[in-house]
Amino acid sequence: MNCYQCTSTVLKPIKLDSMLPARQCVKCNGVHLDLLNYRNWRENSSVSSITKSAAVAVDAQDNKKALVCQKCSKIMLKFKISVDHENFVDVCSHCDDAWLDSGEWELLNELDIQNKLTQIMTDPWQKNIKQQHFEALKEGQYMSQLGEDDFETVKSFAQWIKDHPKKEIIEKYIRTNG
Repeated sequence: MNCYQCTSTVLKPIKLDSMLPARQCVKCNGVHLDLLNYRNWRENSSVSSITKSAAVAVDAQDNKKALVCQKCSKIMLKFKISVDHENFVDVCSHCDDAWLDSGEWELLNELDIQNKLTQIMTDPWQKNIKQQHFEALKEGQYMSQLGEDDFETVKSFAQWIKDHPKKEIIEKYIRTNG
């Protein structure tokens, strides 16, 4: 099987974890992962035995273009990994295969979500990322309008009100005297 990104380089067998077979491109270091093997690995691995990489800076690449499955020639779907990273897992829903660009398996390990790869492909995961992104944009707008110091003060005050047992009285006071 050829590389999903380079398309001409033959993939070589590797182990992503002690019992997780995959194939890797020697040119771009991308990894092809059969999701059936991944699910089997997850079912047969205890959470404590899953290898977590040492805390090092991960240089995870992400191919922004649409990839074509090397097995069935269908376009692969892209699933965002997290709100804080611009990386996507490419998945062929027809063949049940995933493509991880160079360093993305290590990124999954760093984020401690290597055992949640199939959850990344769900609507709730993707909706949560979009919601977090929207919240970050909204906070960014308030910060640009108020300035960093005032925004942090207001944010802290808002949290204090939210958690206060007499929240309604405080809000009423602010509305009538603000």
